[in-house]
Amino acid sequence: MECAETRKNSQTARHIDAALPVEISRSEQIDLVHHFCQQCLVSKGMCVDFAIHDKGDGNPHVHILLTTRKVNENGFTKKERSWNDKALLIEWRKLWADWCNHKLYFVSNERIDHRSYKTQGISKIPQKHLGAAACAIEKKGYRTDKGSYNRKVILTNTNAEIEKINFELSKLNLEKRSIKKEIIETELDCPLLETFGIESDKILNIENFVTALNNANIIHTIKSKNDGKQVIFFANRDKEKVIDVFHRCYEKEKHTDISHDNNRDKSVKKHRSR
Repeated sequence: MECAETRKNSQTARHIDAALPVEISRSEQIDLVHHFCQQCLVSKGMCVDFAIHDKGDGNPHVHILLTTRKVNENGFTKKERSWNDKALLIEWRKLWADWCNHKLYFVSNERIDHRSYKTQGISKIPQKHLGAAACAIEKKGYRTDKGSYNRKVILTNTNAEIEKINFELSKLNLEKRSIKKEIIETELDCPLLETFGIESDKILNIENFVTALNNANIIHTIKSKNDGKQVIFFANRDKEKVIDVFHRCYEKEKHTDISHDNNRDKSVKKHRSR
């Protein structure tokens, strides 16, 4: 092939690097590369040589070496300039993603997309490819310009993701409050502005209090706050009845506590008299 080139700076080959999905086996990775090369490259008349590299560091990848001239039974023919078109490169990237996702479909929910973040409508900053040299330096504990840039990008993207999650959480909380408001208004048959609530920890015996409310036919509903505390809601029209029940329960509980204390004192005095 090199004998056919007449210029000292002639391009005799092109090189493609591609990351391989770690989720699939080695045999599936080889099958993936083989089918991709056959469909996209060999079918167009290229001669292809590929090698898979995997150092066990979670970064398996393939190096694909391509000819710049078509090959037939007579050997290398004229140089094919159309293989340098950017549109063809985009087509290859899409087909590579399709083949990867085809393999991933059977073993994982992970998927890859050949499009840039911008094209996908994702507001993320892309990282720079470190390359073998920079990766080796970083693994030894040293810092590289590309590595430092990527760390800043990761921090920026993480902060943006947190902000997005907080925004979504805020929306969910608003929706939750709206639903809770609608439930309270429906159960009490009045607008939320015409209701009031009593926190359960302000009541000495919540079970007795609820029983007394039911006996008095006072409509109420119990809801939990974000901190887990329960609140009993009432309509304002029943405020006087609720206050009356509250005081009666309070006095009853107070009287019960006093009786228990007296019985305890008598038991102690009787014990001492012996």
